[in-house]
Amino acid sequence: MANHEPIFGHGKICYVEIPALDIEQAIAFYQKVFGWEIRSDNQGNANFDDGTGSVSGMWFKVDEPVKTSGMRVSIMVDDAQKTLNDIVAAGGTVVEPVDKDSPVIIARFADPSGNVWTVYQHGG
Repeated sequence: MANHEPIFGHGKICYVEIPALDIEQAIAFYQKVFGWEIRSDNQGNANFDDGTGSVSGMWFKVDEPVKTSGMRVSIMVDDAQKTLNDIVAAGGTVVEPVDKDSPVIIARFADPSGNVWTVYQHGG
């Protein structure tokens, strides 16, 4: 991924903190499936930049999966079904498969720590 100048602006989502049972496993999962760039901050935490370099974040250690539902965050992908296959191969699970009858191509998955996300196929 090429380095991008950060985009600043009122209301922009800029940082996401993701709970992880195993931070090294989380890093490997998101690198493999989505190509996120990984770096360390000055406190030694594992940080990421998303596939566009526009959103950053970090993982924080939890001792058990977060079971409560909350915000739903979508990750844009080129091919939702291929991404679901990659997610399963990398240790995640499919929560809701692609609905072939829906005009919007989305699916939900859980990462290895149980965090549920949505993949959104742009231009589908």
